[in-house]
Amino acid sequence: MFQRTSHLFYGSSLFTLPWIGLGLIKWSTGVDVGAGLQISWLLMFLAMILLVMDKTKQQGIIPSLSEFWAGIPSPWRIGAGLTILAVLVSGCGLLVARVQESSWIVWSRYIRQIIQLSIMGFFVLWPALWTRGSIRWRWTVQILVISALVQAAYGLVQGISFYQPNGLFFQLESVFTSNPAILSGSEQLHLGNLFRDVPRLRGTACEPLYLGSYILMVMPWALLGGLGSRIRWTAGVILGMLILATWSRGAWLGLLIQIVGWLILVFLARNHRSPARPSISLPGLTRIGWIVASILLLLLALDMLLGREALFMPLERVIQSFSRQDWSNLTRLYSMQAAWRAFNLSPLVGVGWGQFAWHFPVLADPVGLQSQFEWPMVNNFPLKVLCETGIIGFMVFIGSALGLGRAVLHRLRDRDRENGMVIPASLAVIGIWTQLLTFSQYNLPHIWIALGLLLAALRDESLPQQGSSPGQGGAG
Repeated sequence: MFQRTSHLFYGSSLFTLPWIGLGLIKWSTGVDVGAGLQISWLLMFLAMILLVMDKTKQQGIIPSLSEFWAGIPSPWRIGAGLTILAVLVSGCGLLVARVQESSWIVWSRYIRQIIQLSIMGFFVLWPALWTRGSIRWRWTVQILVISALVQAAYGLVQGISFYQPNGLFFQLESVFTSNPAILSGSEQLHLGNLFRDVPRLRGTACEPLYLGSYILMVMPWALLGGLGSRIRWTAGVILGMLILATWSRGAWLGLLIQIVGWLILVFLARNHRSPARPSISLPGLTRIGWIVASILLLLLALDMLLGREALFMPLERVIQSFSRQDWSNLTRLYSMQAAWRAFNLSPLVGVGWGQFAWHFPVLADPVGLQSQFEWPMVNNFPLKVLCETGIIGFMVFIGSALGLGRAVLHRLRDRDRENGMVIPASLAVIGIWTQLLTFSQYNLPHIWIALGLLLAALRDESLPQQGSSPGQGGAG
């Protein structure tokens, strides 16, 4: 009973991953406590509590904890332990690089950020330990794809409401923009120092770049996650159009790197495949033709709705990335500049996890002070790690990334083991972490679900199997 219910809550958590703009506390009480409790967090917490209750009821708390610990591979334990150690050691940076705020405010934020990072750790652990066997993989992929298609439908409503406002949509928006910890903006395309009459779709994620990040996570699963041919290519085209409609250059870059990474991974897997097994092939001409036709149809729709100049807007948007007058670019430039200077204050241990914002007003160039929102971000996650945890934390970060990449290559080159879901899982992580070069808000749970699914794919030794319930097989 407890186990099945916990699986239901986990599935609900997966479905609501992109509902990050919904702040449960602010929406339900009307009180802004300065932080947003995301619904996916709560559902994951309930899933884990019920699973613990189920295991405790069967075995007792001590045997259950022992079984849980034994189920975690040693490299994961080492990586997690080093990450925790680096974040804790970064607390020394609060003493080295002091700020004007009171010690209580500074240390309380440091502790809250550690708790938040721990929550993200659970979003890695559950899928990494639970997702095993074809039944659970198919169940997971279906939920993710359905959730993303709901975002596409909501985005369509957003686009229509941009030109024809209606009260019902504004009521929905008041719910899905109620999280004070997620910025709500970028509703309109800014191009060439002008706001164009073109909406930027942002779904329930509030920000187009966050929606783009989520679509980057789901796109490989939609295309390569084992769904039916018609379903996956239809979903792929819809999600491709949605990611373009976010007008997020970081998401576009992530998509481009995903495509390149896909070609490389397929090449590696195919060239290390046993002749007795079927090789992984590139999409046929029919599918490529369908994709090309869909792109042409989208361009035709833009031409009809917005005029001929709309066809060149994507190119203008890319070129705008090199503009030194565009404040979207300058926001990132000045934040990265301040982050590098903050790193120089305490190179070894950093300034402390979550502490960058206190240093930004002092370290940024005066003109850059107007470039940030209420709470400044580094806008580059690897640089955030370097700035806030120093050389120690950055070495752990790079070492973990290299170890993960090595594990993927080893799995693809292993002739005696199925690749399973390694390629789509790898592409999801590649796309997301490419875009994380342009923003650093790490408390988006889909980022860590993607990492957990990659760990699960590397760990899963099972061959395709038959069954009827995601609760069958694998770890309970």
